[in-house]
Parts: sequence; C-alpha cells; structure tokens
Amino acid sequence: MTTVRDERRTDRASGLVRRDIYIDPQVLELENEYIFRKTWHYACTVHDLKKTGDFYTVSVAGEPILVVRGAEGEIRAFLNACTHRSAILTGERCGNYGQVLKCMYHAWAFNLKGDLIAVPYDEDYPPEFRKENFGLDPVHVDIFEDLVFVALDPSVPTIEEYLGEMVDHLRPYVQGIEPIGRNSWIYEGNWKLWHENFRDNYHPEFTHRSIHDMTPHYADRGGNWGASPGHSVLQWVSEEPNMRNYARSLQRHSGVPFELPEPRADRALRGIGEGESPQEVLAVFPNFDIQPGLKYRSQDVKSGYIQTVTPVGVDRAKVEITVYSGVNDTPERRQAVLENLADSQGSWGKVSCDDTEAALRCQIGLRARGSFDNIFTRGEEPGRGGQQAGARTEYSQREFYRVYDEYLAAGRE
Repeated sequence: MTTVRDERRTDRASGLVRRDIYIDPQVLELENEYIFRKTWHYACTVHDLKKTGDFYTVSVAGEPILVVRGAEGEIRAFLNACTHRSAILTGERCGNYGQVLKCMYHAWAFNLKGDLIAVPYDEDYPPEFRKENFGLDPVHVDIFEDLVFVALDPSVPTIEEYLGEMVDHLRPYVQGIEPIGRNSWIYEGNWKLWHENFRDNYHPEFTHRSIHDMTPHYADRGGNWGASPGHSVLQWVSEEPNMRNYARSLQRHSGVPFELPEPRADRALRGIGEGESPQEVLAVFPNFDIQPGLKYRSQDVKSGYIQTVTPVGVDRAKVEITVYSGVNDTPERRQAVLENLADSQGSWGKVSCDDTEAALRCQIGLRARGSFDNIFTRGEEPGRGGQQAGARTEYSQREFYRVYDEYLAAGRE
C-alpha cells in the first residue's frame, strides 16, 4: 500500500497547496484509500428507488456499488460484483430488478437482501459449499432527508454526524425533491480542481462571460465560510441581470442581432440584509456540491442541481449532475427548470463549458516547474470566514484542505 511521506503536502495555516497533489498518481492512491474509502458519498435520491427492485449504481474509490430498494421498503447497498467470478450484476445506471438480482455470467441469483438463493447445478460443488457463505458484500448506507449516501468503511459516523455544521444549511433544500434530469461528462483535469471551483466565487466574473455581462457586481455582497468538518457555504446577492448588456455582447461576438427586454429598474445592487434572499452553493467533503438557488423562498418551490466529481485518473475526472425539482411540481414547472439549467450547466452549458476549460488549463499548467504551490490565501482574517467575510474570499477552500490533510495524515501513522 502507498504511504504518505513525512513532508506535508498542504500548509493550511498559510493557504498554500503543493501542486504535486494534482499530478502525482501516488497521491490519488492515497486519496482513494484514506479519503474516498472513509467518507460518505452521494448515490441517488430516495425517489430514484420508489418501487421494490429499483436500483441505482455508483462508483467509489474505483469500486462498483449497487443501491436497491428491498421488498419491505428498506434501502440497501452492496458491492456490484457477483461473489462467484466477480462479474458486475448490472452495467446499467438505474432500473428495476424485480425480486431477484441475477448475474448474467453463470446465473447465480441473489434476493434483495443480498442472500445467494440459486446456483445452477450446485450439486457439482463439494459438500462444504453453502450458499449462505456467498451473499453479496454489503456496503454502508444512510439517508439524509431525500438523499441516499454510501460508504465503503462501515466505521464512518452517521451521515448527520458527518455533515456536522452543514446539517442545518442542507436540510431545507433536500426535503421533498426528486430528480428530473441528469448529465455527465469527463474532463481532463484532477478531481480537486472541479470541487475547488464550486467553493470559489472569485472566478465567475472573469471566467464566465455571461455572468460578467449580465451581473458584473454579483459577488460584491456575500459570504464565504467553511463548515466543519471540511464543508462550505458560498452566499451572494446580486443586481437584477442586465439583459440588454448581455444582448449587446452576444451580438458583438456572434454578429446575430438580439432583442431582449430592458433591465428592471426596481432592483438595485443589494447586500445580504434582513429580509433579503441570497443565492447559495453548499459543498460537502469530499466531492459533493448543491446549488439550490435562493435561500429564502417558499418551501413549495424546490429546484436546483446536485453535482459530484469522481476521479477517473490523476488527470481525468467525471462530473455528474442531477437536476431536481419538488415532488409535487407540475410537468410545465419541471420543463422550465430543465431548460433553465440546461442553458448554463452540463457538458454543453455556458457556465460548465467555461469551468471545464479552466480545469484543463490548470492541469496543463500544473506541470510547469515554476512555483511549487497553488495559493488559497484570500480572506480578511484567520478563521473559517462567515456571512460577512466576502464572497470572493477563500475560507471554503482552506476548510477543504484542512480536512483533506487530516484524512491523509492517517497514512503517516
């Protein structure tokens, strides 16, 4: 097993992060062993598993996992590998297996509790062969409101204990939601680059032309803070989008004329004050974030997207987006949510494409032999920030690397 060398790879006190953690394959081995195997990972929502036999598959630290709804309503998770010759039981992302999970290779069959219940020609096995010794390997599962999480290490704390200070931030957003669309793609860059990006409100006005043109002051008022252990909150309140300015920019760059309405005059630049509703992005260690929109709005209005990033290699990662809405939303409302998100997020979205390009450029530049460190030092004072810390500060990234370093420290013991 790869072990962590004595020298520290991060300096959380100063906000400096060694660049080799993004390009060294041995570091990815350590991350899989000491971070991904020992933390909770979002799998799906409870509404992906409505009926008996409904299943959903994910991968954690390279291990395939199958989450399934049992006959009595309980949600269980198993390694998605037959105990005979290790073939995955399903290659589908989701679906329904009925009452039996059957391997396509030699037709070994398991019930929804993971018990091996049928083996063709089992009389040919030696007398000591017992089906009860070859059930599916269980995986730890826990539920937070409508979200299903899995963990390879059964010693992890409960999901609420793991979320810590994030519980009260996350809970209102994930009650009464269900997925209405999904998208995924692989980009050329280390997985941490993407997760850092969604803890970062410093880049959008420069990286995303649409944000620059519509809401150039969007991050002038807001907050940025770490939520122990390793999680974070971004908040901001911006001016009404200037659609005329956006139209002029589109026309200038494309040559196609656009006619869009004048900006509303009744909403000026705002700070986060009493009665105002900021936008939020919440990040959960190590690789989950959710962008639910306005913080203060009717509990009947639920829409946004959940995003995870999973390493495929040290310099490649997979982004998976789940678009959700309220369980009681009309088809018309769901269509509007999908169209709105599709414009900016996803492999084709205006915003996601920019972020993908930024990650690629960073990954290429990380191999330059100039500076040894990436810099995360923005912030008015020591600590973990807060609602008035400033949206463009970097408290959230430092909280990520504080806990990242704690997990890797297990390899030094």
